[in-house]
Amino acid sequence: MSDYILTRKDNAVGHIIFNKPEKMNAICLEMWQAMGDAMAQFEEDDEVRVVVFSGAGGQAFVAGADVGKYEQERGDKDAQEHYARTGEEAMQKIYRSKKVTVAAIDGYCIGGGVSVALVCDLRYCSAQSSFGQPAMNIGIGYRYSSLRRMIDIMGYGAAKDMLLGGLRLSAEEAYVKHLVGRVLPNDEFWPWIEKTIKNISVGAPLTAEDIKYTLWTYAQDEAKRDTDRCEELFQICYASEDYKEGIRAFSEKRKPVFTGR
Repeated sequence: MSDYILTRKDNAVGHIIFNKPEKMNAICLEMWQAMGDAMAQFEEDDEVRVVVFSGAGGQAFVAGADVGKYEQERGDKDAQEHYARTGEEAMQKIYRSKKVTVAAIDGYCIGGGVSVALVCDLRYCSAQSSFGQPAMNIGIGYRYSSLRRMIDIMGYGAAKDMLLGGLRLSAEEAYVKHLVGRVLPNDEFWPWIEKTIKNISVGAPLTAEDIKYTLWTYAQDEAKRDTDRCEELFQICYASEDYKEGIRAFSEKRKPVFTGR
């Protein structure tokens, strides 16, 4: 794929790691493509139930775009459209995934880093993290789909603060504005992340699919909502062997072993 995107699989957990620490993991076209390819591979792996995104180097998740490659990768209209389409296709693979996706943010999360975080189901960060969308400083545009995702999560006012006001958010401010679900002390961050993703990875995958699809459906325009599919996934859960296993495990006071069937 790319030396700038590393992957690792730990049993039911897939890892996608932004790996350009010398540039604070600043993202480029090659990384967007490789991220999408990596996500597609994990999507096809039935053993994987959780995919975690993180940044190498301990200083940044993704500190924006690799501006040094702008002229080469986004220098004219056709190149910019190719760049934007590649990035959106990669993010849609995350956004539409059946797997639970987690953004583990430790450090700077700027520009494209925020965009990646917003398509993940869960976003957690260390206390040293900070967030920004300096679009006004570069002159780039945003498509409706990107801005809608931000507004759905953060709200109308907070989105304007970041995009028009250029506000840089601290970790605590990001939590208050619902960009992240929890802020952890720096030394507790990775142990907590590892514990959390392990708990998710042994949860019921059919339930995760039902919840993810139904919430995704709610976020769509009303005319595009496939509520029949939501009902189907709901019924699948209650007809599954996993549901029977969950009930048995509860009565036997043991941890359930879910198989996705």
